[in-house]
Amino acid sequence: MEKIEFECPICENKNSLILMGYDKAEFEKKCLSCKTDLEIIKTEDELKINPKKNIQKKEFSKEEKKGHGKVPVDYKLYSSDEPDNKTALIIAILILTSSLMGMSTGWSLTNAFELDYSEYEKINLEIVVQNNTSDLDNVTIIFNNHEVNYTYEGNGSYNILVIPGKYDVKIIASEHKNATMTFFVPPQDSNLRLPETNEGIEGINKFTFIMEKGTGTIDLEENVYIKIFSWCPNLVYAFSLIGIWGAFVTYKRQSYKNAQIGAFFSVMAMGFLIIGPILGIIALYYLKKHKNIFTASFKN
Repeated sequence: MEKIEFECPICENKNSLILMGYDKAEFEKKCLSCKTDLEIIKTEDELKINPKKNIQKKEFSKEEKKGHGKVPVDYKLYSSDEPDNKTALIIAILILTSSLMGMSTGWSLTNAFELDYSEYEKINLEIVVQNNTSDLDNVTIIFNNHEVNYTYEGNGSYNILVIPGKYDVKIIASEHKNATMTFFVPPQDSNLRLPETNEGIEGINKFTFIMEKGTGTIDLEENVYIKIFSWCPNLVYAFSLIGIWGAFVTYKRQSYKNAQIGAFFSVMAMGFLIIGPILGIIALYYLKKHKNIFTASFKN
């Protein structure tokens, strides 16, 4: 019995073979490291080791030799080439542009209350004042600490002309608690009406005050625009930042999954309402199409 040690001609890693009394023989053995099928020819004078397949020998670096312990030798190694760089750059620009548009949208929402609406056409605003049992007439209506003139249309409905903007409104009615409400009137047609009832649209150009009997003050719920402009900008900023991070990950080709996350949140940032989401969706499409541009799979 004889133990023979030899190097694989492909990966140059050590292997061993135990001969059971043979002086001349031909053997087949698989390399323990790179799994190459080897043909071993033993004569009295020498030992020849040849790969069974006609595989061209390649000089490997130390880093590549380490990897050959896990990856088959005929597996195509990742190589960085110029087309992949350009593809990653284009997708990263799409995600970045969509995210920056989201930042712009967030800034617009943050400053919506501060815009000058004085040049906009006045809007016919409908204020409805009632309690749990009846409509109320002969009330005092105060907008931003100033009493306003109105036209009473009956059934507790009061028409007031205002420009778009944010208003703190107080309604004063005898034998009832004062009622306050903060709302935002967006730019719109001067006299929007529902075709079925010929009334204004609640929360847009119609606001209903439900009064309670007694003394003191009650605060009524803010309209939806106030809520949106209060919390939505911070959410849009957060989505945009995630998108910017995703653009960087895409440019560096670090992680396919993280690039997808960044592109998704760039869509959610709603940059310029529809333009940003369209760019983000295009980026998601090309990410899926070119996912092979990303580096080591364990990062994906």
